[in-house]
Amino acid sequence: MTEEEFTETLQRLGLSQAALARLLDDLGEQQPAPTTVWRWADGRSRVPIGVGALLRLLEQLPGELRIQVTRKAQRA
Repeated sequence: MTEEEFTETLQRLGLSQAALARLLDDLGEQQPAPTTVWRWADGRSRVPIGVGALLRLLEQLPGELRIQVTRKAQRA
């Protein structure tokens, strides 16, 4: 997943970079530092394969289920 695909996918899902970090933490992964997610979006670091796969899977979920999965991570 390129940095453009990454940022576009986050936008389509309505997730901020911080919300994605919290979602990864909620799913049992160690929460990445905000600068790590920024580096993925900026192209300074490659988006991990697992993160790209997760985002693609989230896009395929029915809207209501996707909201349930991401609701907690989207808190401000």
